[in-house]
Amino acid sequence: MSYDLVIKGGRLFDGAGSPWIKADIAVKDGKIDHVGRLRDTGDARVIDASALCVSPGWIDVHMHADHTVLGNTRCESYIHQGVTTATMGNCGLSMYPLHDEHREDLIQYLRPFTSGLDLDWNWKTLADFLSIIETRGVGINIVPFVGHGSIRVNVMGFQDRDASPDELAAMKRFLREAMDEGAHGMSTGLGYPPGVFTNDDELVELCGTLREKDGLYSTHMRSNIENLKDTIDLGHKANVPMQVSHLGSSCASHKPLSGRHEETTLKALDDARAWGLDITADIYPYTAGSSLLSQVIPDWAHEGGVGKMLRRLNDPEVRRRLEKEYSEAGDKKGRDFTKVLVTFVKSEANKQYEGMTVAEVAEARGVSVVDALCSLLIEENGEAMNVTFWGVEEDVDTLVKHPSVMPCSDGWSHAPYGRLGEGKPHPRCYGAFPRYLRLYARERRLFTYEEAIRRMTSMPAQRLGLQDRGLLRVGMAADMVVFDAAAVKDRATFSDPHQYPEGIPYVVVNGEVTISDGEHTGALAGRVLRRRCGP
Repeated sequence: MSYDLVIKGGRLFDGAGSPWIKADIAVKDGKIDHVGRLRDTGDARVIDASALCVSPGWIDVHMHADHTVLGNTRCESYIHQGVTTATMGNCGLSMYPLHDEHREDLIQYLRPFTSGLDLDWNWKTLADFLSIIETRGVGINIVPFVGHGSIRVNVMGFQDRDASPDELAAMKRFLREAMDEGAHGMSTGLGYPPGVFTNDDELVELCGTLREKDGLYSTHMRSNIENLKDTIDLGHKANVPMQVSHLGSSCASHKPLSGRHEETTLKALDDARAWGLDITADIYPYTAGSSLLSQVIPDWAHEGGVGKMLRRLNDPEVRRRLEKEYSEAGDKKGRDFTKVLVTFVKSEANKQYEGMTVAEVAEARGVSVVDALCSLLIEENGEAMNVTFWGVEEDVDTLVKHPSVMPCSDGWSHAPYGRLGEGKPHPRCYGAFPRYLRLYARERRLFTYEEAIRRMTSMPAQRLGLQDRGLLRVGMAADMVVFDAAAVKDRATFSDPHQYPEGIPYVVVNGEVTISDGEHTGALAGRVLRRRCGP
């Protein structure tokens, strides 16, 4: 038998959670063709994995690939950490649709997520965007979602009001269009504009369209203490499968978790599933999240879009109102500006502040925290990002262990060079999956390696409906990671994030070796994995 690639003698973790076995894997035409002992490898390329482990490619169920993929189609910070498949269009803020009336409003809001890339924004629909990716080639497999927030902005901008019947009908048309073009579901970002302006009736109506298209509802929940309860109530009303995004940070609402809080969270998940709600969640293995720096500005200041927000921030009366809100002990989002890092700004003049907390920026400038924050956002035209610390390791450990929770990164694709090598992005962009395996399987022994790998492979594949990924089985797509279980580790830190992990010498995407001896081969073997509409 003639093969293209043989991975020989490794410890195989099949992705189903079965005990590992010692075996060979043969690949032909991008598929797994044989699992077992092989005597004759013919003229195939052979990778000696006798001292290594082999698993299905790792799948990131919650990632923001669309924001930076056009700046580096190799997706290097992800392929180096063993991620062969990732989602895009999450947290309600997809790069599409992008139609005429409110086009500039959405572009201005999304720009900070693109890490300073000079994009031409020459697309309108999901189909247009996917076509650009496929024309350029891509290093990992991409699973598209469409963002509710982006749909809403296309229809009614950043208006803080309920949608009219005509506007809701237009939103449903945009959602149906994206689902027909291959989206696997709709995501929401209900913790910030425009999602925060949305009522549940609007979401239930849109979920009716999602249900017709057999889609998944993925949600960045609202930022309040009852957020998971509200999400579960919505799930029962909408009757769609639900994925709760980045569970720890969503439930923390930017305040440290407590043992009682996370136990309540897990009980709510258990009760919802017991009552028949198809709900699962994901979590990243860190106690800090990342988003727009403007996210720390109260919701009321965002009405009308970025331009109006920046004009408000220049108003002394508005700054006084912010001072009062931030100083109140009951500030609902629990902002502590000693825990909010500035991680990306576009202008050279302010690069000195990257890696500093907002409180440190204020001290360096000799002004109040509010003046420092407002002035920085105005100077950057809103193009700034932050990392916010929200939790403690013990509580994350408890959430991670729950049987309905899988890992994610909630990051953006970067590389340690070029425009995407600037700033100090969250280290999850380079190390979430190696960290998950190192921290929870090897060091803390919260799972066996078999269980950790299952949660990184077949569990997200099943959730996303990827029937040919996530398992080492004959006939499955040949996405694989060859790693050293004793050495795999994340190297990226908050102060020095642009570092690839260790212990992952080979990564295979659709049968092509993309990482070889720890180096990128230049292969762009990824595919866009559109939703399947039928048998």
